[in-house]
Amino acid sequence: MPIYEYDCPTCGRFDVIQKMSAAPLRTHDACGSRVQKAVSAGSFTFGGSGSSRAPACEKASPASPACASCPSARA
Repeated sequence: MPIYEYDCPTCGRFDVIQKMSAAPLRTHDACGSRVQKAVSAGSFTFGGSGSSRAPACEKASPASPACASCPSARA
């Protein structure tokens, strides 16, 4: 099941494990305040043979702006 993040004006940001088919929370169980679903970055990594961590940077020239944000450029 996915983990969803919510913003509570009283408690701050918190996360909840919910089914994808479940309705979004309206109130925070801990304090009763109205909450809003937050947008956050996904956190998964592809792995295995044939995958690459930064394929765009491997194809780009060193002067390319695409390489400025590449994780392998910082290593």
